[in-house]
Amino acid sequence: MTAVVHLQSPLPARRIAVVFLHGGCAMRCRFCISDARLSSMDRPQYLAALETLHARGFDQIVVGGGEPCEWPGDWRYAVREAKARGFHVQLGTNGVLLPEGFARVHGVDRFVLPLDASHAELHNNLRRSAPAGAGTCADHYSLIQSRLEALRRAGREVTVSTVVNAANLAETAAIGKWLSHYVEKGGCVHAWHLYRFIPSGRGGARHAAALDISDEAYEAAVHTARRTAGSLRVFKRPDMRHSLTVDFFWQEGAHLKVGSEVWGKIPTAEAC
Repeated sequence: MTAVVHLQSPLPARRIAVVFLHGGCAMRCRFCISDARLSSMDRPQYLAALETLHARGFDQIVVGGGEPCEWPGDWRYAVREAKARGFHVQLGTNGVLLPEGFARVHGVDRFVLPLDASHAELHNNLRRSAPAGAGTCADHYSLIQSRLEALRRAGREVTVSTVVNAANLAETAAIGKWLSHYVEKGGCVHAWHLYRFIPSGRGGARHAAALDISDEAYEAAVHTARRTAGSLRVFKRPDMRHSLTVDFFWQEGAHLKVGSEVWGKIPTAEAC
């Protein structure tokens, strides 16, 4: 029997739980805020986390990482177990290790995929691969295009995320127009999330000087996105660690940690 992990204090009224299965990822994105030292959950710990989240009123799960498709416990197990407990399940992935026929995998209600430029050169420069091996992709932009096309053909829903930084500020309008055209062709985009670059983590801390942006530049990018993305819902994410609707969970030793306790409980506003 799996024991439920009790959190230290009550949670705010949040409904969406992002579960970091582990910290590993074969890609080396320049703006990555994850920490490779993040502990990896085993299957019993993951099941305990699900029971805890269900008991605390969360009804949506984002299975994340690092890269969840590299989790030793198998991401398909993670989504099936969450779905079996009644959660609305999203898979937040870089898309590299998704198998043939991924759009028909049972248990995933929505995929979350990245798009950080309207062309391969810049996107691939920001989302770099480690030396060739499992989980890497030399042309990540083309891969994401193929994943989005597979979801469009299957009639599956996707959330698209963009990390707004100094290198791609001028791309906001072009990405918005691309997504609007994707929807016109029958693609089902739940929302477009604009994450502001945060100068921390294994990528962000090293590239802060080149990628950091001002509050004004970020707000201007959001305004441009909303002006060019047609009917798409555009969500502001000025600091993904603080949200009115989302909280984050990961394993530290025998304990399930929660972001609102570690980072503080003052959320930033988010608008759609």
